[in-house]
Amino acid sequence: MSDPKTSVVVPVYNDPDGLETTIESLGDQTATDYEVVIADNGSTDGTTEVARSLARHERVRYVGEERIQSSYAARNAGIEAAEGEILGFVDADMWVEPDYVESITDRMEAGDREYMGCRVEVVADGGLVARYRAATGFDVETYVREKRFAPTCCLVVRRGVFDAVGRFDGRLRSNGDLEFGRRAHDAGFDLVYEPGITLYHPARSTLRELVAQSARIGRGQGKLRERHGDRFDVRDPANPRNYFPVNPVAFRERVAGGSPSFAEAVGWYLIACLQKWSIAAGHLRRTAGSAVATRAPGRSRRR
Repeated sequence: MSDPKTSVVVPVYNDPDGLETTIESLGDQTATDYEVVIADNGSTDGTTEVARSLARHERVRYVGEERIQSSYAARNAGIEAAEGEILGFVDADMWVEPDYVESITDRMEAGDREYMGCRVEVVADGGLVARYRAATGFDVETYVREKRFAPTCCLVVRRGVFDAVGRFDGRLRSNGDLEFGRRAHDAGFDLVYEPGITLYHPARSTLRELVAQSARIGRGQGKLRERHGDRFDVRDPANPRNYFPVNPVAFRERVAGGSPSFAEAVGWYLIACLQKWSIAAGHLRRTAGSAVATRAPGRSRRR
């Protein structure tokens, strides 16, 4: 398309089925003045072929980012390739309503908005872990109001914001949305939560997936502390508080809306503790690895 008003960037890595789900929902839209940019982060399982095939659609384009393994680097490649003034971000494996593009465009233009986070509904298809994720979900309103960022899976930003403060930190593999959102807020841009636009996110269905995701978040915290420790108060990984069990009172309040049975609540609590400890372990592993890498050249010189 020539000069579309809105571009939707979809980063993907090794998830052909999820990508097809997302692009299918983005292809059936009430809007007409938009494009979709698939940003492939060097997939190795056939996703690239699927992405290129989907890009044969007149509204869908393909761009690859193979140099840096990071979803934020992939999003940056998508931003560079995109032509719209309004940029929406949707993760591969999510899906949206048919009026998603029309809605984000109207809200951004009518309110002269610069940075907007939308509502995310986590969809569970059964199982203890999936129901736990659906109950804890994405509290985007709190993220925007108190933590000054919106997750990239539901983020909408004017191109002018990127021009003013720069793009995502592609060195980060997690917490890049937090770092960018805080940077935009500190530069004086208004951050807005829009509950009237909903995106749908499948719940992690296995404990293995949840632990892997949590460890990745922990490694991201370590890198955030390493790269931006002057701006973010990230707790030291050696702090004993990282390894305490989750506060049961706060946890009960957090999951109250999910109406769990007593047995289910106990299971959810154990999952929450495991999730917290996996994040701490990922952070510790990242910090220890960085320390070894920093010392290694010195040891070589001494020899």
